[in-house]
Amino acid sequence: MSEPLIWRDDWQLKIDLLDDEHREMVRLINCLFDEAATNPLIERLDALIDHLRQHFHAEEAFLREIDYPDVESHCREHSMQMAEFVDLQRSIRRSQVAVLNAVDRQSIRHWFFNHVISQDQRFGQFYRDVVCGYQETD
Repeated sequence: MSEPLIWRDDWQLKIDLLDDEHREMVRLINCLFDEAATNPLIERLDALIDHLRQHFHAEEAFLREIDYPDVESHCREHSMQMAEFVDLQRSIRRSQVAVLNAVDRQSIRHWFFNHVISQDQRFGQFYRDVVCGYQETD
């Protein structure tokens, strides 16, 4: 198994619904990477994709609700990422591989850290500063 993702509290947005969904995303990614899993790789990928569809929909609704200024760009990023996951899904269905290759695992990890940990933190900060009206200090 690849090195698992371990949830860290400093990844929190302090938005309960989205934080819970991100934790579930970590769990599903770790299941996807688990080479000893008893259920097929495609089933684990399908579960992650289903979760991402629901999560992206909820997150985009939240961003619109708070009038996040970069909402359209963030939504485009979701669309591009979903297309990449669907391409991977098609490839796995075609090839019927049992485990993800190292490149695909690294790509998913990179996406998670870049999007969820970096980009989502931007709207989390916007929400706390502008919508909630407080600024955090380190």
